[in-house]
Amino acid sequence: MKATAVLPLLALLACGPAAGSPALVLKGVTVIDMTGAAPRPGMTVVVRDGRIESVAAEASVPEGARIVDAGGKFLIPGLWDMHVHLWGSPERLFPLFLANGVTGVRDMASPAEQIFRLREEVRSGKALGPRIVACGPQLDGPGPAPGHAIPVANAEEARQAVQSLKKMGADCVKPHDRVPRDAYFAVVEEAKRAGLPVEGHVPNEVTLAEASDAGQRSIEHLGGIFDACSSAAAEIERLKSAPPPKDPSEFPRRIAARGTLALDTYSPEICGRLFARFVRNGTWQVPTLATTYGRTFIDDLSRRDDPRLRYIPKEQRESWKPENDFFARFRTPEYVAYQKRYWAETLKVVGAMHRAGVPILAGTDLSLAYVYPGFSLHDELAFLVEAGLPPLEALKAATIGPARFLGLDGTLGTIEPGKITDLVLLDADPLADIRNTRRIAGVVVNGRWLGPEELKGMLDRAAADAAR
Repeated sequence: MKATAVLPLLALLACGPAAGSPALVLKGVTVIDMTGAAPRPGMTVVVRDGRIESVAAEASVPEGARIVDAGGKFLIPGLWDMHVHLWGSPERLFPLFLANGVTGVRDMASPAEQIFRLREEVRSGKALGPRIVACGPQLDGPGPAPGHAIPVANAEEARQAVQSLKKMGADCVKPHDRVPRDAYFAVVEEAKRAGLPVEGHVPNEVTLAEASDAGQRSIEHLGGIFDACSSAAAEIERLKSAPPPKDPSEFPRRIAARGTLALDTYSPEICGRLFARFVRNGTWQVPTLATTYGRTFIDDLSRRDDPRLRYIPKEQRESWKPENDFFARFRTPEYVAYQKRYWAETLKVVGAMHRAGVPILAGTDLSLAYVYPGFSLHDELAFLVEAGLPPLEALKAATIGPARFLGLDGTLGTIEPGKITDLVLLDADPLADIRNTRRIAGVVVNGRWLGPEELKGMLDRAAADAAR
């Protein structure tokens, strides 16, 4: 990321504990520092004024320090969910993020007046929550738009929209599916002038290769990867350009027909060339597997007595049910069968991307059915491992990867002296089993220690709030 694009993010680093606050000492811990070094057991980590002062086998304990016996435990950097939507009552989500070790989030489309206020409240210390990187409203095609979108019909409107986002204080520019082709390339050009990275969907009228070559920093949800890697591209384009159906159930039938054709004609050779392009251009991928899983297995999930439902308000739980969910209620048998096949093939293609060297970020697309604030980031890490990433590489996708992507790796993402202290203390080794990231013994948020009792209290209050 260019230096000009980093400047709006520097405010993320401004908040912290008051100077002179008692130091924090974690004794006897195994440090997984994400620098590439092997795990180091028996370390003492000293934190003072929101920064890591030392990481050593032996260290002097500052007078008056809070000492945490971390023997037998494991320390990793704070986790990031790199694709969320903080809609509704986002303050309710903050305890759930922090209790799950999620100390940073990238919001990929929310109303400006809400998301930038939240970002400032966290930055200033007024609210205790994860660091927020925010694109503000997304850019979409012409016509009526919800509060989290700005419609653009042409190149001139696109340029004006980018400048509007710049004035709002946006950290990034997110295009969506219906942005016209000429408007998209104007967005990219204007965003470069404004020093803002372009991150998000690849519009329907633009190919993945074109978006990568244009300099789009990240592609969310794999961006129609199977269409792009099909040997039947002409037929798929013909199906995509058919007139809109009037019967709602015709949408999933068409998606299933086109998607099945793409899967049937998937070409590893075509995809290999595309992956090489992503690597060459530095185009990151955010697969959001948690959302794909929720959409695929929504029937099973709706019948499951998931303890995490206690943190979800009743109205939201009702909206998640298959008969009410926007994406599920018009499904056809053909679509259900296709979606399950798509899920299996998606895991394979994410593994292939990783082996090809394509950089991957962990994100959940929080806001959709059966995606839980904070909790589902751990599901995402497990899905990345299921796709073929070693546990260490999955951890990178939620720690040092986001820091590098955001241009903040000089201050975040690893456990080294001088770094800001966003840390997660685990009861078990995540490199032995990635599911151990769920076994949280404590969280350090910008130097502030949240122990087991405080984390439990946060979860209990979140459950009580959801029950109101």
